[in-house]
Amino acid sequence: MKLRKLAVIICVAALVLALALCAGCGKKAPQTATFTMEANPTTGYTWQISQDNEIFDISEEYVENEHAEGMVGVGGTQTYVLTPKAAGTATVTLVYGRSWEEGDSLSSAEYTFEVSKNMQIKTVSAKGAFPEDFSFVPVLEIK
Repeated sequence: MKLRKLAVIICVAALVLALALCAGCGKKAPQTATFTMEANPTTGYTWQISQDNEIFDISEEYVENEHAEGMVGVGGTQTYVLTPKAAGTATVTLVYGRSWEEGDSLSSAEYTFEVSKNMQIKTVSAKGAFPEDFSFVPVLEIK
């Protein structure tokens, strides 16, 4: 009889453990959206990012290109990583311009994203205004 009770307790414990482990089954890891583009802040032009609905945390990094010692005016790579913090829809705008010259940017891009309840990102629309010879076009990667 004691052996039977022990077997039942072990089976119940195994079932509880299996259910606890499967609680996260089927959930996807939150996605991120990463914008990467060339930039050269030594000219006064920088990328600025904004969103109309605060559903993303946004981190920023600028890495200067390798160059010879003493060289000035060197460009680099600007990266923005958007991590969802809430479900919803947001329009994210990127503008390459000088902060003191309002309304006079070299280029801009606008992306509308939908974020699902499980923090998956879907691009709804994307549009940009870039001069023909402009090489600093944003590259978007969602993963």
